Parts: sequence; structure tokens; C-alpha cells
Amino acid sequence: MGGGVRPAVAGGSAARAGLLRAALQSLLLASVALFFLNFNLLGTASPSRRFSQDLVYAWFGDEAWLYPRVASAERSARPRVLVVMVDEPALALRGARWPVPVGFHAQFLAELEVLRPRAIMLDFLLIDPAPQQDVCELLTVGARLRHEGVPLYLAVTRREDLAPMDAAACRDASGALLRGTQVFTPVSVQRQADGSDFVSRRYPFEQRADAGAAPGSGLPSAAVRMYCDSEHAPAACLARLTRVAAADAGFELAWSPQGDPFNQRWSHASCIETPSPLRAILNQPALPRESPCPPVATLFAGALLSPEVDPALGAGNEALFDIADGAFVLVGGNFRGSGDLVTTPLHTLLPGVYYHAVALENLLVFDGRPKVRKEFRTPKLAFVGYDLLVLWVLAAIFLSRQRWLLRAELHRNPFELSDAARGWIAPLIARYPTPLWILATAALLLLLAAFRSLQLLAVAAAIAGLIVVELRVAPSAEIRERLRGLTMYLAALALSLAVIVLATWVGYRWLRLPPGDWLGYFSFAAFGFFVAHTAILEFGRRVEELNLARRGGGESR
Repeated sequence: MGGGVRPAVAGGSAARAGLLRAALQSLLLASVALFFLNFNLLGTASPSRRFSQDLVYAWFGDEAWLYPRVASAERSARPRVLVVMVDEPALALRGARWPVPVGFHAQFLAELEVLRPRAIMLDFLLIDPAPQQDVCELLTVGARLRHEGVPLYLAVTRREDLAPMDAAACRDASGALLRGTQVFTPVSVQRQADGSDFVSRRYPFEQRADAGAAPGSGLPSAAVRMYCDSEHAPAACLARLTRVAAADAGFELAWSPQGDPFNQRWSHASCIETPSPLRAILNQPALPRESPCPPVATLFAGALLSPEVDPALGAGNEALFDIADGAFVLVGGNFRGSGDLVTTPLHTLLPGVYYHAVALENLLVFDGRPKVRKEFRTPKLAFVGYDLLVLWVLAAIFLSRQRWLLRAELHRNPFELSDAARGWIAPLIARYPTPLWILATAALLLLLAAFRSLQLLAVAAAIAGLIVVELRVAPSAEIRERLRGLTMYLAALALSLAVIVLATWVGYRWLRLPPGDWLGYFSFAAFGFFVAHTAILEFGRRVEELNLARRGGGESR
């Protein structure tokens, strides 16, 4: 009885030791992968990471899992965002010119009042001196809107920018003094841009007085304040979104390449055309592609001031009421020489008001929980640990594949040339002098470097040629062996991709991580997984051998 138990116990101990060794080896691989995934010496990795994120939104930005846009039939359940664009023709209808006078804003707010919007934001800095009568008219219209339940937001650079509004000594019908702070809610319109390419991918939560200021003490950004004021508990919403410790923290803008269908009435470009990834790669356009049709519904101010500007809106303004009733209205400007332009993640220049409009739409579609980089999250180690966990699983799949190959006695890499192919190619190369081969290779590489259209064809031709050689000269038994190895490789790759898809879904849906923080998983699975895996494993084995030798030597003494 005892003799039968000992081998079973020994076998169980060996299995546990082997399992522990495999877990530690995969952990070592995952740790190295995690280091390179976050390796960003002098910020050199940031441009490629951000550009990759732009590609994801450019190719898949219309997919519901990435950007759940609101369908037309569902807009009654959730308010929409509307941009109203003031341009030079609109000013000319009232005999005004840039910079937009305060009197024009007063008249225009009265036009917007009849459309029953949910809230109105003026993306204009009203810091220039203005006649007291015009300021008083603006405050009067604003107070009336406030009384009707339509909050007004005004772009400022600091809270003190509302002080000029108090200089008019304007009073309401009851004789009470009207002040700017009673009419307007000041909001920050400060923009953030990546230092590598000046693209505005991130939207700030608030504008703090200095880097050392406490979270929540700054001036909330326009989209953040407008969204939170529409919630049941505005103070709790603001506290949750502005509690990030970093002063430059913000959330990533998911910028859909799909234009709003309403804009097709004035846009010269198609608002619904989205090329497939395959077509985009083969045609080699500038990626991410430009999207001249904005993703936010846009109404030009001239259509409100004069029915002749856009007769298609209808004599009774039915279309205007349909689009503006209950909407968040952001009023911005587009003027020559104003310089109020923003570079979007689709590398398109648009007026700055779209920056705030898209940020507000992000907060709406993601229910106030937008995507935030892990560098701004706390505890940061928890999010980096999630990366390590995902890479650990991928490393375990990779090592399991290696063991499967050894058990099947498949010692050759399925992508490696066979001895027969090498023996067939070597005499072919030896027919000509080495200098001639070097010169011919240099000339061919020069052509490929100069003409990008030839690169894909050359790679495809080289792969096809090697496959033909292998099929012609390699023994059938070796071909079958390599097909088995290739099948195992593809099975392991498919399993790895399934793990990545699950990890991506969890990271995007539940952890609210933007694409730039999980795109690196695909590179490790797609490109051989780990470049230096052999050296890493050999290092681990050598350390283990030295440790065992030291322990054996100590026991013998």
C-alpha cells in the first residue's frame, strides 16, 4: 500500500512544481512585456500610441461598442447637442461685424428663446467694453431665460471676467439690480492638446488656478458643468468628475467620423460615408481620414435671423423646433482671423465650439463616465496591474503552445525555411558573384524605399515565392509537420485574440480606459508575442540551475 502511494505523491509534487515553474516563467514574460508596453523614453512612444487611437476612432468610430451614438428615434429619451454657428453673413444681417457686439448677443438670445432649448452656452469672451444699454439688454434677456428654466453659460478665462457685466447698473422690472453672476454661469473653455502633434484629444475637467490647487477648486469646464447641472445631484457629479489629483487631467474624446445627418443640408461632403479598414489600407489615404462634416448637428445663425437663408427649414420653423427643443445649444463663431480653431483626433480643423460640443456628447453617451487614461487614475498600480494580468494570460498561452510543439516533436518553427528549401536556394544564389547579388539587392531595396506602392507587392511576391519553393522541394512529411505547427500557432493566436477582445471589452466598458491604453495587447499577440522570449526564458532557467546547484552544494557539505 505504502509503495503505491509514494509514486503518486511524487508525481503530484512534480506536477505542482511544473505548474509553479510555468506560472513563474509566464509571469517573467508578462513583466517584460509590461515594461515595454509602458516604455516611453523622452515621450517617443506617445505619438504612435495616440495615432493608433486616432485610427481606431477613424475606422470604428461608428460602431455602437466604441461610440454609442443616439438614434433619431431615441433622441426624445436623451437630449441632443446642437451647435449654432455665428458667422460673418449672420452679423451682416444685423449690420454688425467681428468682434461680435454685446447687442447682437442680446438679440440672438431672444431668437433662441422661442425654440425652448434645455440650456445655452455662449462660446464668446465678453471682455471688451460695451455700451451700458447693450449690456443691460443682454442681462434682461438672460434673466428672462433663467426665469423660464433655461440656464445660461458664458465662456470665461477666469471668474472675474463677469465683472464688466455689473458696470451697467441694470435693474429688472421689480427694481432689483441685475448682476452678471445672477444671469450667467461662468465656465472654462481652456483647451488641452497633445504636445507631440497639437491634436485636442483630451478634454479637461476643470481649470485650476495653479498646479498645486486642490481637486474641485477650479473653474469647471463648459461641457462638465453643463452636463452636471442637468443631473439630479449636480454637486456630487462635479465632485466625482473633478476629483482627479493631476491639474492637467482630462478625459479622452471619442470623436465619431460619422457626420450628423442634419448637416447634410449644408455640407458639401458626405456625412455618412465611412470607408472600410481594408479599403483604407489598400488605397493608402492620409489616416486618420479627414471628416469635413461635423459629428454634431449644426445650425447657422443666419437661418434663425432670416427665413430666406434656409427656406428648407419650413415657413413655420417646424424643423427648427424639432432640432432645438430640449437640446443643449452651444453658440460659437467662425470668422476669418479669429483663430478659434481646434485640430480634432480625425486631424480636421473645426471651430473651437465643436471641442466643447463633442465633449458634452461624450458625457451624455457614456452616462457621465467618459474614458480616462490610466495615468490620471487612482490607484494607478491597480490599472497597471490589470495590464499585467492580461499579459500574464497571454504569456501562459504562448508557453503552452511551446510545450505543445515539443510534445508533438515539432522542433522547427512553421515560418522557418526548411533544409530542402535552403539547399535549393543556395545554389541559385551561388551562380552569380557576391558583389552582383549585393548590388542587385541594394538597387531593389532602393526602389522599394522610394515607391511605397511596390512595398506591399514585393512582400506578397516574396512570401508567395517561398511557399512555392517549399511545396516543390520539401518532403511531404515535413510539409505535414509544418502544417501541424502552423495550425497550433493559429489556434494559440486565435485564443490570444479572444483573451484580448475580452480584456478590451472589460477595459473599455468597465474600467473606462481609452483605446490608447489597451491597443498594445494586440502588438504582442500579432507579432510573435515576445521578440526576446528565448533569451528571457534562458535567463530564468540559468538562474534556477545556479540556485539548485548552490543548494545542492550546501546540502552535500
